[in-house]
Amino acid sequence: MLSSWNSSGLAVVVVRRDNSVPGGWRREYASYGIAKDDGAPITPDTIFGIGSNSKLFVSFSVGLLVSNETLAKERGKALDWNTKAKDVLPGWGLMDETASKSASIQDMLTHRTGMPRHENSIAVKPGGKAEMIAMLRYLRPSAEFRQTFQYNNVMYESLAYLPTVLLNQSYESYVGQHIIKPLNMSSTMYSVKQAEASGNFADGYQWTMSDSARGIRGIRTATVPYFSRNGTENLWAGAGGVLSTARDMSIWVSMLLNNGRHPDTNETVIPEAAVDYAATGYTVFDRKASFPELSPKVYGCGQIMYSYRGHEVIEHGGTTVGFKSQITRFPNDNLAIVVLSNDIAANPIVESVKWRITDEIFGLSPIDWDGRYRQAYEASVKDLNTGISRPSDTKPPSAPFENMEKSYSHPTYGILRPCYANKGSNSSSPSSSGSYCSDVLSKPLTQTLLAASGSDAPSLIIPWSRVIATHLLLTHYTGNIFNASVIWTNRDVREAEGYGSTGDVVTGLDNRFVIEWVKPGQEGEGLAFKGGFWGSDGLDAQEPGGTGEESAEVWFKVDNNANN
Repeated sequence: MLSSWNSSGLAVVVVRRDNSVPGGWRREYASYGIAKDDGAPITPDTIFGIGSNSKLFVSFSVGLLVSNETLAKERGKALDWNTKAKDVLPGWGLMDETASKSASIQDMLTHRTGMPRHENSIAVKPGGKAEMIAMLRYLRPSAEFRQTFQYNNVMYESLAYLPTVLLNQSYESYVGQHIIKPLNMSSTMYSVKQAEASGNFADGYQWTMSDSARGIRGIRTATVPYFSRNGTENLWAGAGGVLSTARDMSIWVSMLLNNGRHPDTNETVIPEAAVDYAATGYTVFDRKASFPELSPKVYGCGQIMYSYRGHEVIEHGGTTVGFKSQITRFPNDNLAIVVLSNDIAANPIVESVKWRITDEIFGLSPIDWDGRYRQAYEASVKDLNTGISRPSDTKPPSAPFENMEKSYSHPTYGILRPCYANKGSNSSSPSSSGSYCSDVLSKPLTQTLLAASGSDAPSLIIPWSRVIATHLLLTHYTGNIFNASVIWTNRDVREAEGYGSTGDVVTGLDNRFVIEWVKPGQEGEGLAFKGGFWGSDGLDAQEPGGTGEESAEVWFKVDNNANN
């Protein structure tokens, strides 16, 4: 499968409770493919990013705080899963008044606050997580409170602030002290520097210049260095910051199968009540089964529950830049399967391997899961948001493109400064209206990104530093409407850290959204971001109605102070 999908590598571990063997646990490891561009092989000790499988660490950190009697005495009241966010997170507030007042820790963990992803709002802020939480009130909801499931990493990052608020201890330190160290998971960490220094940190692979909507898969390229740089890991620690190995994950799933107790000493690490609470469904994740052998799915606290061919399943997937993971357990069968990949596009492989092992262990008739996922992949490519095709009778905007070269701001998403590239016009040189845009447009990277759009329409580029974004790329559609993509590239980081300008990665061309330039040069001017920019995935979620600012998922108003 690795060869047929042109993927990099996999680490697999199967864990079974078996009282007939010494220690009571049977653990089998398998490793395939390469960990690094130099050909170093994957091993059980290769370090991977496990992405959203980090969320269960957040849930358990909450569970430990809930069970902390000393903390309850000091606070004068116990922390509870139903504790309101406003009562425990300083600065908390949401745009929806009901959600702001009523959202509990449980609501945040089970993705039912009414908030879409809004992931591009996450960036380095002077006030750290406290400022991030205080800025949530400016993010527009896409559903009513508790109306529908909507995956939201920002809520998990907010909950990762609890140890700091309640104990004056960083989240990473708290998890290390109370979860990672007691389990002797010595190769599990949040520190990128520590992982890189070990020599075992895999290169995460992405598909640079991929644009599936245009039939371009891209080139599999190692993302070196890792996207999260030393000192910024805290931004993504709760939602997806754990780095670990197949060997350590075998201990982790053994603990889960042992209801929170250390698999070797039988001492409690995570309260059994917390393990059970996390694996109890509170929100409907999938209303309909995606395959005949599966049931609908419910979501707990960093866990998804359903059944497979009569067997109960508790699992979660994980995706982070360059990595994919799936951690699955069958509690009634004393079985767990962990599959880790250093290829961000490896989900079909990860899932196929998981089910192939499951079917064999349970003695079930084999299913061609690889074939099924190939069909699903091909269908997903067809369903990609390709933007809106430019009409033949294109109309110019109501003001010259150059007039967009000004500052626009949003309290949470920050400041945008578009630079017009004159692409598609009769001019053969970039716009020179202002030294800022001259500097931006003169960079080779900018020209690479503009060329990558595959469009000869007038284009604008916006440098934009987010956790998983570096630029916005706009191409004109017609009138005041633009197609746009959120771009991430590591070229600047590679050059700054001495890797050179070759071998960089450019991603984000695959998915597009829409920007409307509202009232150019008039009172109320701004940029209305629409068409899925906010990351809404709730079945009952709704796009904003109306026109102009009212229609925006995210509204950037012209910043007159910055433009004076």
